[in-house]
Amino acid sequence: MKSIMGKPSLRAVTRLCLFILLTLAITCFLLSCSTNSSTNLDQSDLQLDEAMALVYYSTSLTKEYYSKGTSYLLYIGKKGDIRTIAGEGLEWNAPVKLPGADSLVVQRKNEVHVQNNDLKAQSYASPCSVSAGYRQMSGYLTGSNQYYSLFNKGVGPDSAYVSTFRWGDAGHHYCEEIGEFVEAQGSDEHAVYALTSNHDTLQGLHLVVLKPENGRLIQSKYPVRDMYTGSLNVQSDMISYQDKLFVVYCTRADDDRIELQVMEIDKRTRDTQTYPLHMYGKEPDNAFFSLSANSIGLLQDTLYYVDGYGTIFPFSLETNTVGTAYSLSRFERKAYLNDEMGYVRGPYFYLYRFDEDKRTHKVEKYQLADGTLVSELLIPNLRDVISPEVYLYDFQMLGDL
Repeated sequence: MKSIMGKPSLRAVTRLCLFILLTLAITCFLLSCSTNSSTNLDQSDLQLDEAMALVYYSTSLTKEYYSKGTSYLLYIGKKGDIRTIAGEGLEWNAPVKLPGADSLVVQRKNEVHVQNNDLKAQSYASPCSVSAGYRQMSGYLTGSNQYYSLFNKGVGPDSAYVSTFRWGDAGHHYCEEIGEFVEAQGSDEHAVYALTSNHDTLQGLHLVVLKPENGRLIQSKYPVRDMYTGSLNVQSDMISYQDKLFVVYCTRADDDRIELQVMEIDKRTRDTQTYPLHMYGKEPDNAFFSLSANSIGLLQDTLYYVDGYGTIFPFSLETNTVGTAYSLSRFERKAYLNDEMGYVRGPYFYLYRFDEDKRTHKVEKYQLADGTLVSELLIPNLRDVISPEVYLYDFQMLGDL
């Protein structure tokens, strides 16, 4: 018995070897899965100046309350190749490309990340924590070479609404809280314009002018329209043209139909005019909502707005009248509402969406002037690099297809 206990049998040695081999096999398999997962998050060596578009997915705000959540910033190359940067969740994040620096500013909860051309990030701590913005509320001031991002934060201790304004350049980052609920934003070369409402009384719109100068934020506030805002749904960013601002919005009429309108605000006098664009039916499913706040643009004294049905409304800034509406060629709003987002760049409207027939994501390029489909870029491997629990929050064109 002693000799048997002291010297293991051949069967015991065989079992031990098999156990070790099995353990090694499982370890290698797990390492392989981990390696594959890591590879999926960085499939190419695409650089920032080679990217045609970027797409941002994140978990919802509810997920962030229980954990950090997850986000994916996807850079799309001209052949549909993808490079993915994973991060913590942040709803409605809108990254900003810094034109002269070959870098991109990405907002995080407590930090600001500046990605260089190789997509390596430098992190900067921010004293203003953020959780969620509202639509794509970021931009760039060409006059001062500064980025900005707005985040609707919530009700403060005194029951007043508070939003966070972050701004800076590649190496300097600032933030300040403003006592506003922001319905829409836009900018010109030197200032950011925020259309704000009173969340408590639901009455009245204001124009808040924000000018970041030398690390300080100069604010001015002006009443622009005395109207009920309970049924207000802003459908676009504010767009600057000469000394005017334009924004597309809708309200519900007395007969429950939905009125789509253009609001014009004089930047100097704050005089406001509204012009009709279209009258919808009762539209209970909200499918008419724009495909993004960036579904608005200017071309030769004409403002173009694209709604959720793919209808293009041309509005003359010379006569303040809407022209004959027309549709994006062969576009039909489908059920994949989370995977559709539009972006106007120059004379084109770009649409990021999931193609049911081809079972792949793609970017389509349309002419604003007539809705003609010009070209498309297929992105076949996108579903392999993101989690199914995330939602689409931003799509931007960085170049041309």
